[in-house]
Formats: sequence, structure tokens, C-alpha cells
Amino acid sequence: MKILQKLPFMLAAIAIGIMASCASTGNFMPLAPDETVIGTVQATFVARNTLNGRDALNTQAYIKLLEAAQRQYPRNDQGGVPVDIRDIVWVSGKDVDNTNKEYAVTGKVIQVD
Repeated sequence: MKILQKLPFMLAAIAIGIMASCASTGNFMPLAPDETVIGTVQATFVARNTLNGRDALNTQAYIKLLEAAQRQYPRNDQGGVPVDIRDIVWVSGKDVDNTNKEYAVTGKVIQVD
């Protein structure tokens, strides 16, 4: 019975630990009021811990999400959909090894003219 009384505190400690081990950029390339979202995409990528700053990570996140969106909404001779990415959010997950870290990233897909 005592373990059940301590359970909320243990769960809170675990949640704090998980949040403390992750870092988010917040929002990169925000959605403009006149843009229409046609879907969302997710990707993961591995980057060297030596990448300087968020700009390098934001660029790599954008490239990976755009690749995923182009696979999901292919462009072909019959038209297809030209796409771009907005509202990019990445979260650092875990160290892959001493020099690399794996990141998870999500973004909204918009159709461009």
C-alpha cells in the first residue's frame, strides 16, 4: 500500500527526468495566416554533437522533413503537389554514441504555388 502512495511522486520524478533530457527549438519557420496545412510529417536524423547552434539543426530538420513530405506528396507529370514545411519542432532524444545525437522532428506540410 505504501508503494501506491509513492507512485505519483515516482511518476513525477520520471517525467521531470525525461523533460530535462530533451531540448526543443520551439517553433522554426512558423505558419503564416494565409498558408493552408495539407498534412504533417515526422522524421528522425542523427547529427554530430559538434554542430554549432540551432541554425544547423533547424536546416537539417527542414531537409529531412521536406524529403518526407515529397515522398508523401509526390510531384509527377500529371501535376502532383508542390510542398513546403512550416512549424518545425525538433526534440533531442538520445546520444547515439560519443559524437552523435539522434533527433526527432515534426512539421506541417503546406501546398505552395
